[in-house]
Amino acid sequence: ESTLLALTSAYSAFPNHGVRMEPAQVLSVSDRSWVTLEEHTPVARDAIRADTAYVMTSLLRGVVQRGTAASAAALKWPLAGKTGTVNDYTDAWFVGFDPEITLGVWLGHDEKKPIGNGETGTTAALPIWIDIMRGWLEDRDREHPPEFEAPGNIVFMPVDRHTGQPVDDDTPQAITEAFITGTQPSR
Repeated sequence: ESTLLALTSAYSAFPNHGVRMEPAQVLSVSDRSWVTLEEHTPVARDAIRADTAYVMTSLLRGVVQRGTAASAAALKWPLAGKTGTVNDYTDAWFVGFDPEITLGVWLGHDEKKPIGNGETGTTAALPIWIDIMRGWLEDRDREHPPEFEAPGNIVFMPVDRHTGQPVDDDTPQAITEAFITGTQPSR
């Protein structure tokens, strides 16, 4: 078991090259004239290697491109994330990110009881996440979206989407996956 705050904070390491951002409840406090009275800077902590974070980001992009979060692809923005559903439909969540923000949505009760038959991360949490992200994207430059930048030791290779075996680019069912140099499968 984990909290949404802890999970979202953990996921923040993926788009941040392995640096996890400590969540802050309040970033700043202003008076009625918008004079800043207090400001908090999120604390950054090294969590995982940058290349490992990029491979995870690449895998989680696949969830949006062709997995349980495919409906988020309609936002036409670089996104990655993971849906989650707990046994007996007691909790549903989605934690996702773009290169600049990590956002999590959780639905559930204070005690373990179903939120509704068939209420999954895909059907319950993801639509809320998409609505919030749609609002976030309103102020973004849609012509020049940010990118998930790969470290220099990442190689890309086409693999069969079902077996993970290396294939030629033009092979039906081929997808391109990211690997840390030296860990890619051999042909």
